[in-house]
Order: sequence, then structure tokens, then C-alpha cells
Amino acid sequence: MKLCSGRHAYKFMLTFLCLFILVSLAEAKPRVQRAKVQITHNGYEPASITLRRGIPAQITFLRTTDDTCAKEVVFRDYGIRRDLPLNQAVVISLTPKKAGEFIFACGMNMLRGKLIVR
Repeated sequence: MKLCSGRHAYKFMLTFLCLFILVSLAEAKPRVQRAKVQITHNGYEPASITLRRGIPAQITFLRTTDDTCAKEVVFRDYGIRRDLPLNQAVVISLTPKKAGEFIFACGMNMLRGKLIVR
């Protein structure tokens, strides 16, 4: 009795190859790190966020008070400036390229937070 004829072996190998490719693609999906910062009458909460270098990130800002100068956020080192409408989540996407500490601030550079990249 034959365990595998040529045709069956071909189908088996083709199926195995397809499954291997699908599993490899599923594992290759880039991870995204996420952080949330709320702008209140106390300022940025939390005042610092930590991200890992080389991994895409999404930072969601939510301004919940009009009693602040932080009506926009600026990441000078990343060339990012975004308006922060009241009670509307704003997602900023970036990929930290180098380790260190980077400041994010309001448009007037008075209210500041810290992005720590490890």
C-alpha cells in the first residue's frame, strides 16, 4: 500500500506551503503601540508617555477643557503640529526613530509634556 502517490504528495506540499505563507504573513503584521493623553485644567495627563523605538505609535489626545492654552499640540522634533478641538479625540501617528526624551507642547510652548523613547 502506498502512503502518498505523486499527485497526493504534490497537493500536500502545496497546502503546506500555502499555510506556511499565511502564518508568516500573519506574524509579519507590524505592531502599533498606543498612548492616550488628556488635556485638562491640570495640563497634560499623563505628563509623560513612554514608547519603544522603531515601532509605529498612535498617540490620542483629548482636550476636555477650554481653560487651557493647549488648543494645539506640537512635536517640534517630529515636525508635527495638530489642532486639538474641544472634546474631540485627535490621533497622532509617528514612528520614534531614536531613543531619548522629546518635548511636546502647546502652540505657545508654555504647557509641556514629555515623550520618552526607549
